[in-house]
Amino acid sequence: MKAYQLAVPALVAIAVPAIVHAQAIDPTARIALYNDAIIGVMKSKGGLAARTDKFEPIVREYYDMPTIAQLVVGPKWATSSAVDREAAIAALIHHSATSLARNFSSYSGEKFVIDPAVISRGASKVVRVTIISADGKNVLLYQMRQGPTGWKIVDVVSGGVSQLAVQRADVAGAVATGGAAGLARQLAKLDNALK
Repeated sequence: MKAYQLAVPALVAIAVPAIVHAQAIDPTARIALYNDAIIGVMKSKGGLAARTDKFEPIVREYYDMPTIAQLVVGPKWATSSAVDREAAIAALIHHSATSLARNFSSYSGEKFVIDPAVISRGASKVVRVTIISADGKNVLLYQMRQGPTGWKIVDVVSGGVSQLAVQRADVAGAVATGGAAGLARQLAKLDNALK
């Protein structure tokens, strides 16, 4: 019993700094970890389904999916049931993982270069990443917000186009008629069409 009583404070002393450290990571460091995770999946190869499975925990870790779901659904979010909200978040996680699996299918020496100059926009931070490949360069702007678990992505801008805006446009009809539940159904249809 005494060994247990001594172990609990020791575990708390070890765990608390790790949690505080994870929250203290700045947006560029967070994106560096995200880029490393992407490259890891790219190097692992495998088919679309296998890559999607590998990207799902990455999406959960690095994206603020509850906020993204609320932004995509818009005003109907407030009247959606908790079950429909959770279904919408789960569908967005899977859809985002599928999109990443399609966009990052294999590794051919791509370099992810992070601009250390972070742009502040109110409470948000924007991190610029240039992906250099044999085909050229692609610039991505990651809009991030800090939450209880650290900095998370809420939007990605590629070629001057907000992916959040594209997603909202793609599902606008389903959301207008079905709210969060309509979003979940529409994303499932879109993902099933890719199989």
